[in-house]
Amino acid sequence: MGRATVRPAGPDGPGDFFGDGSPLSRAEERRRYRETPKAQKKRRRRRRIIAGVAVLLLLTGIGTIGGAFYFTNVTLPEQLPTPQASTFYYDDGKTAMARLGASDSNRHVVDIDQVPERVQYAVVAAEDNTFFTNSGVDVKGTIRALWNNVTGGSTQGASTITQQYAKLSEDANTAADRTYTQKLKEAVVAVKLDQKYSKKQILGFYLNAVYFGRGAYGIQAAAQVYYHKDISKLTTEEAAVLASVIKDPSMDDPAVDKNLAQARWEYTLKQMTKLGKYHKPISLKNYPMPDKPKANTGASFGLDKPTGFVVTQVINELARDRTLSDASTYHKAREETKQKLETGGYKIVTTINKKAEDDAIASAHDVMNGSQEDHDAQKQNKHRLATALVSVQPGTGKVIAYYGGDDGTGFDMAANPHQPGSSFKVYSLALAIKNGISVKSLWNGDAAEKFDDRGGDGKVHNSDGEACSDGGMDAEGHKLCTLTKATVMSLNTVFYALTQKLGKDKVLEFAHQAGIDTIVSDGSNGKPAHKFDLTTTSAQDAVAQGGLGNELGFGQYPVTPLDHANGYATLAAGGKYSTEHFVTKVTDSHGVQVQLPKVKHRQLFSEDTSADLDWVLKQVASNEKQKIDPPRDQANKTGTWEWANPEGKNANSHAWMCGYVPQLATVVWIGRKKGDGPIYNMWGAPMYGSEYPSFIWKEYMSKAVQDLHMPAQNFPPPVFGGSKTAGQVASSSPSPKPTHSDDPHPTGRPTNSVTPPGWPPGTGTPSDGPSSPTCNIWDPNCNTGGPGNGNGPGGNNVAPDGAG
Repeated sequence: MGRATVRPAGPDGPGDFFGDGSPLSRAEERRRYRETPKAQKKRRRRRRIIAGVAVLLLLTGIGTIGGAFYFTNVTLPEQLPTPQASTFYYDDGKTAMARLGASDSNRHVVDIDQVPERVQYAVVAAEDNTFFTNSGVDVKGTIRALWNNVTGGSTQGASTITQQYAKLSEDANTAADRTYTQKLKEAVVAVKLDQKYSKKQILGFYLNAVYFGRGAYGIQAAAQVYYHKDISKLTTEEAAVLASVIKDPSMDDPAVDKNLAQARWEYTLKQMTKLGKYHKPISLKNYPMPDKPKANTGASFGLDKPTGFVVTQVINELARDRTLSDASTYHKAREETKQKLETGGYKIVTTINKKAEDDAIASAHDVMNGSQEDHDAQKQNKHRLATALVSVQPGTGKVIAYYGGDDGTGFDMAANPHQPGSSFKVYSLALAIKNGISVKSLWNGDAAEKFDDRGGDGKVHNSDGEACSDGGMDAEGHKLCTLTKATVMSLNTVFYALTQKLGKDKVLEFAHQAGIDTIVSDGSNGKPAHKFDLTTTSAQDAVAQGGLGNELGFGQYPVTPLDHANGYATLAAGGKYSTEHFVTKVTDSHGVQVQLPKVKHRQLFSEDTSADLDWVLKQVASNEKQKIDPPRDQANKTGTWEWANPEGKNANSHAWMCGYVPQLATVVWIGRKKGDGPIYNMWGAPMYGSEYPSFIWKEYMSKAVQDLHMPAQNFPPPVFGGSKTAGQVASSSPSPKPTHSDDPHPTGRPTNSVTPPGWPPGTGTPSDGPSSPTCNIWDPNCNTGGPGNGNGPGGNNVAPDGAG
């Protein structure tokens, strides 16, 4: 018996694979008769494009298609590689730091007859509701994906369940390659699957292979991980939960985003209803919440320790660089990267030094929880204090030590934005020197100064009413202060004026060029609070859209300790920026090394600028609480942000100590574990950057420079470049009024949250200076401070009306 001829189907139905217009239905003929000439032209153009793409794909992919059909074997679930955990190593490449992945128990192959029909249809409803009637390949979806891949370079995933399993089979046999030829190959394998196996068999393959998140591969493993039961015991509602996470396990897991998970669950049940497989009213009251996921499962270790945050940063970096995935979006790339690391048996060598990491953890613990006095401090704060430490190698961008907290599965304080206060002033200072403003230039040194571009009374105040007159007085009786002294005393007035003179967008761009990739507007200028990615948003746009004011210059807007550490590393490297990174080497389970992107470097400012900057910041580190032991040249800047609260209490909410030696840059932050709130020292007084953050910084750096074998190096001598008359005022001239800015400063509060619960913080004030007393640090009378150390009430009450 002869075989009937099957005509290929194209855009216009059977016989029109290339869109040549043959033969049409009567309805289609009537529709085209009514088309306008413009619509007809557009349709013909679309047909020509599709035809061209089809020809191109056929010509370039014919070898792939033929080879796939005749030589590719379909991998069955029991033949799929056993998931292998990936190991993360310290920088020596030998000492294991953590392991991510599943043990052998995370895949259990079961026969399709053991899977209840309700479970089967839940997956079909969620992923491919025409599975039992389609040909195994979504032709339109495949062509659309191929078109996107060819024209835009981004790749798209499989569509039908058969195609999804074909992809899983191909991924098991070849390296990841989401090019259009691989997509064609998968489509051919899907056709082969559909010809060789029944729909029931294919569904069984898929159910045993697909990833459900939480390290679970296959429906049986998923049932055990999510509900601790056999698949035979799953209810329809529970099966719908599992089916709903397949599309995106990283986000559709109810433990990650309950609302999103429930929306997917409702969708799945609606699709089951359409298929006639679910007959109950759909209600969230019946949503079966799964058990909470475990931090460490199977072969994993080190994830619930401080090193767990390093693992997270490695995943983020590999996803951002598309090292193990070339997905078109970062979110998808991260999910694919995490999945491959959980199962691929990779070996990742990180930049983290074991001794430095141990020093960071020990220093944080010693100061925060070590002595009785420190326990008293935690008691004053009801054990709400949190700290972060990041240490970066200047000139290379290698993150040498990273501490975001003790529980690596919790909230990473080193990756969370916090208000940097006066520690951010270094960027304004460096840009000023670069632009020819001398460190000996003169500025208004009065305790307070009014600026026309600010709301309220327009005044900026210095902490403790500090004033500076090392430059003398002008003809009107205003104190004159050198830029150097203003930095040492951390005068807010001077840095507001300096930022105004330089341009706030220019200051932000300079900070970004140094290493600040994320900044958060706080809503204080009437704009919604927003987190800006400066790698995709220009500084000028961030300033405009976020309503950032000249308060930027003294640290009102939150940045992450990780970014801040790399910014200080740029300063330490003589103005040479290097992309901060955590990964130095990746090899797969076969020992093949994965190519990593090259670290980017750029020279931000000259050696002369660097020499003058070092000289100024070296003067900040002038007391025993900050000096590395044994002493050596070091540059520092503290930062403290006042807590803006409705009761008007005298308290601070963020405290920093940042600094560097030529070979190592480190920042330390202390604040609240959750949200924004007051932080106190052991006596119940406001905490400052010159206290606990400085203690941690000193202890860590004193240990690290020894353990890393970093001999003392001196900073180059200052050149005192730039113009002394380029400041706010000249020594022989009266102090002019600050120039008016067109940027209004309305009051307001942030309207949405972009970080942890309790955020945004109040728009308080930088309330500290860098200096500290030289008396015993545990002496309760040693809190009156010296000039500018900030051990007193914050003076610059810049919180908008009603801020809390």
